[in-house]
Amino acid sequence: MKTNYRASFIVVIFMTALFSAALNAMGPISPAALADGVVSEDLFSGLKWRNIGPFHGGRISAVTAPIGQPGVYYVGTPAGGVWKTTSAGVTWFPIFDQFQQVDSIGAIQVAPSDPNIVYVGTGDSVQGSSGDGMYKSIDAGKTWTHIGLEETTKINKMVVDPKDPNIVIVSTQGDAKHTGQGIYRTTDGGKTWTNVLKPENANGTRDVEAAFDKPNVMFATSQGAGGGFGGGAPGAAPAGANGTALFKSTDEGRTWSKVDSLPPYTGRISVAVAMHTDGKRVYVIGNPPTGVGPSGLYRSDDQGATWQHMAIGDSRVGNGQGAFSSGVWVDSQDPDILYTVSTYVSQSTDGGKTFNVYKGAPGGEDPHDIWIDPTNGHRMLFGFDQGPAVTLDNGRTWSGYYQIPIAQLYKVTTDTRYPYWVIGSQQDTGAVMTRSRGDLGQITNQDWWPLASSEFGTAVPDPLKPTTVYGVGYGLGQGNGMTKIDTETGQWGNVAPNFGTDRDLYAEGRDFWKRFDTSFEPKAMYVAYNCILVTRDGAESWKTFSPDLTTAKGQPMKPCGPDAVAAAAKAAKEKPGDRDKDATKATPTPTPAPFGGRGGATASITDFSISTVKRGVVWTGSTNGQVFNTFDGGKTWNNVTNFTDLPANSNLVTVEAGHNDVNTAYVLANARAVPGTPEQHFMYRTHDAGKTWTRIVGGLPLDERTGSQLHVIREDPKQKGLLFAGTETTVFVSFDDGDQWQSLRLNLPSTSIRDMVFHTNDHMNDLVICTYGRGFWVLDDMSPLREVASQAQAIASAPAFLFKPGDAIRSRENGNWDQPMNPELPHSQNPPFGALIYYHLSKKPAGDIKLQISDATGKVVRTIMSVIPPKVERPPYPDYWLKSPESRALSTNIGTNRINWNLRYDDPPGFNPDINNQMNATPDSVTPGPHGPLVLPGTYTLKLIVDGKAYSQTVVVHNDPRIGESASMMAALRAQNKLAMAAWNGMTDTSTGNDEVTAVRTQLAAITKGTLPADVAAAAKDLDTKMTTFGGAVVQGGRGGGFGGAPRAPGSLLAFRAINTTFYTVLGPLSQNGIDMPPTPAMIHTWESGCKELSATATAWKTMLGADLVAFNSLLSKNNLTPLKLTPTAVMAPASCIFVGPARTAARK
Repeated sequence: MKTNYRASFIVVIFMTALFSAALNAMGPISPAALADGVVSEDLFSGLKWRNIGPFHGGRISAVTAPIGQPGVYYVGTPAGGVWKTTSAGVTWFPIFDQFQQVDSIGAIQVAPSDPNIVYVGTGDSVQGSSGDGMYKSIDAGKTWTHIGLEETTKINKMVVDPKDPNIVIVSTQGDAKHTGQGIYRTTDGGKTWTNVLKPENANGTRDVEAAFDKPNVMFATSQGAGGGFGGGAPGAAPAGANGTALFKSTDEGRTWSKVDSLPPYTGRISVAVAMHTDGKRVYVIGNPPTGVGPSGLYRSDDQGATWQHMAIGDSRVGNGQGAFSSGVWVDSQDPDILYTVSTYVSQSTDGGKTFNVYKGAPGGEDPHDIWIDPTNGHRMLFGFDQGPAVTLDNGRTWSGYYQIPIAQLYKVTTDTRYPYWVIGSQQDTGAVMTRSRGDLGQITNQDWWPLASSEFGTAVPDPLKPTTVYGVGYGLGQGNGMTKIDTETGQWGNVAPNFGTDRDLYAEGRDFWKRFDTSFEPKAMYVAYNCILVTRDGAESWKTFSPDLTTAKGQPMKPCGPDAVAAAAKAAKEKPGDRDKDATKATPTPTPAPFGGRGGATASITDFSISTVKRGVVWTGSTNGQVFNTFDGGKTWNNVTNFTDLPANSNLVTVEAGHNDVNTAYVLANARAVPGTPEQHFMYRTHDAGKTWTRIVGGLPLDERTGSQLHVIREDPKQKGLLFAGTETTVFVSFDDGDQWQSLRLNLPSTSIRDMVFHTNDHMNDLVICTYGRGFWVLDDMSPLREVASQAQAIASAPAFLFKPGDAIRSRENGNWDQPMNPELPHSQNPPFGALIYYHLSKKPAGDIKLQISDATGKVVRTIMSVIPPKVERPPYPDYWLKSPESRALSTNIGTNRINWNLRYDDPPGFNPDINNQMNATPDSVTPGPHGPLVLPGTYTLKLIVDGKAYSQTVVVHNDPRIGESASMMAALRAQNKLAMAAWNGMTDTSTGNDEVTAVRTQLAAITKGTLPADVAAAAKDLDTKMTTFGGAVVQGGRGGGFGGAPRAPGSLLAFRAINTTFYTVLGPLSQNGIDMPPTPAMIHTWESGCKELSATATAWKTMLGADLVAFNSLLSKNNLTPLKLTPTAVMAPASCIFVGPARTAARK
């Protein structure tokens, strides 16, 4: 249930846009274009990975906490680094991501005497990857230093002296290459280490424990062979005498002696020393020794001299699932209270005589580590397969699991909905699905869903009905077959063709693939067993698509399923001599292989790929190293296992049909390495339908401490030869069809990359990956990589380069309202809204740069500058809600940069920055309103201007796929846009009018500060009173020294500022989250009212400028005073205030 299957060529640059576009389709760049075939990373440095959760927990391998800080806890994970909470588990954040070659944590401990000192041991023995020794932080996890023990591969446990943080004792294991193992001790905080115990017949030690109040008394365990999964390679014991043993030290780990009185355990055992017993009471737990049943717990009250079997008859007390979980912990106040782990936590309150289940759930929460506060036994931290759990009240209440995105995922698919769901099989918790984008401005716990499918295997949505998912059977009556799941109703059932009594008809691997022919026949689903079956009616019936595709090259093809049974029955009736007459009548039994199907009993198809280039082309790979293809829809099959250097019976873990050439395919094989020999990669390509294969591993890392396994290879669906591979630590990319690989880590933390898929529905270009330890990640709009693959030299040599953006979707940024989600709640970011625009700068621009966006008529709708906008002053809420000014401006950094256009027109002018009404907010998102409306679906031109030179591209904007672009919808959107822009223009006109009034009144205010002739003073006062009609009275001390005004008298004119507000009443709702529909009569009436007010006020203002102010200037001149500077008004009265919607046209193609 828990097994982990962990230079020389010329680039031609055409000078016209036509030929530049043609170049993009020519194929991958030549290695000669750049150094050694490796593309400069600054060409794609602006791309970013985005984590999307799920917040569905994941296995915790180590836990700890400081004394006296009840909100602070740390956890280590098997492939996700170190995480910390300061809120008792409400919010967790990673603190170890700066390390790119190690992510597996085996032990972690806060120094009891100094909460700022934290020790971390890398390498998890329960099937995590290897580590590179010890790390230390002296600032509570802010920074880390490597402190040695790199000769080990697994740090299993550690003890830090209660009073001296420099004394640390750690339990370690090694492997064939790294011989450090056993107990190491330091007295100088890790500057130097001494190997004080190296047991015989065991690869190091597992557990090491001491009583907090008696640290000189310590016990350590070593692990022998056996015990089930969780204790295996590379930490397994060598063959020979039993290496399971218990060791004791009475001088705090300086010297050790073997406890010969230990009961005859085998496999993994764990130990605990009780406080308040002078170090005398010791508990040991493991699988029950042979002949002793069923409890695996023993207790000693004399430091191991004698032992008493405890919990006699209770099978719940022992290791969990062999060696997957093992441990015993004692309460810090009462030595009779202890805890053991299996698939649940059990508690004894009578010194181990009897137990009750303390924490657990149906299906198993699978605990692995426990920390109990040495000063307060009611405060504990448990580490489960489901995640961390904190209790402050002795287990009455617990923090939730669903706060931390550390899912260990094996396979990934996406559905055809918008926003699309990402689906994967998650270790220890079953399958899970999460949205790539949340409707509430971010991805929250409301955006994931558990799926009724196994923790292994593939869960594949129906492309025509994405709420139907086909998964792997799990639980009562499901065996490990195939399930059909209706995510709308929650119904699911087994639809496997080998269900029940038909179980042996087909042999499937535990990750058996199901794939739809999305390019040519999307209703057809193919499923891989030892042969391929196909259904076209939703799994109600099945047809055989292939014979047994695990048949070794050179051997006769064998039938599959019922045909195999019939052939076997017929063969059994024939005489031996008759059987020899027909070589095709071979036994139908699948060929045994070291990489077998479930249980390793038989070979099966591990992966297959349906061509997107030509109908009927399929490629397959099997657990026993066989590659087949068909080019005629399954009528004939070709064994193309034509490798010259692939070890026999290698497991073909990935098969990828080329997306740009029917004769191209890529395969990735895993071969069991001989211990002590260098790692090798077995990844190949063919361009001749499998006649020959070329190994493509240049630049891929080998012998990394975590292991350098390759897990997946994919070709870009649009750019020929643009390849992606997932390794044990990151994503790699090849721009030259696999000849050379380079890291695409970017901001991705170190973790195992198990699978990847391109999501191209709804005009998208996302690369989605699943990781074994950090959940799902998305590379939003990876399309710039296609241009890097085809034009790297041109991009690198140009002063500036504007990439062709992927299409944008016109939806809504945030459907939440009035109460934003708490930032403390678990959440992931949505993709940047609108169009992601990438541009490359080869040198620092001499001046500011700008991006202009124009519609189809050539009208500029948006301008984005490199000038950083002013910061919002004195917001009425914390600054973390505000979008930083820097992120709102174009970057001028050398390399590839990105900015997102949020599909809005430029903001209209307003008189106060509106941040109070931005209630549908997420952290780092609020910008001052008013905001421009969303643009219409269509094609827009981008023009990047750098040092006087313009670089252009186009971007296509689509309406929300859930709404579409029908003729009626487009008519509604055009009407809405016309009204919104009329209001936008009204706000612009009223702002201009108010500016004109302000300029005049400012001059008038300056004149009246001095001594004036009586007639001038009286005229100025009268004029100022009249001016309030247009701009209000001067308000001293207000925001920016603006102008206010008295209440409006009945029948009087409305000031420009007030009319501006009327127009904003129309525009605001439309620009913030307006629904896609025609404007309502009330909206139209409001705009028409504002238009009439503007017409009256603009006419009156023109009259005042041409009469009253001219007369006043004449009076000033008569008195030898400087006249006011007057300019003709730019505000024109509207020609009509009757709104007429645009004519209806056909739907947009």
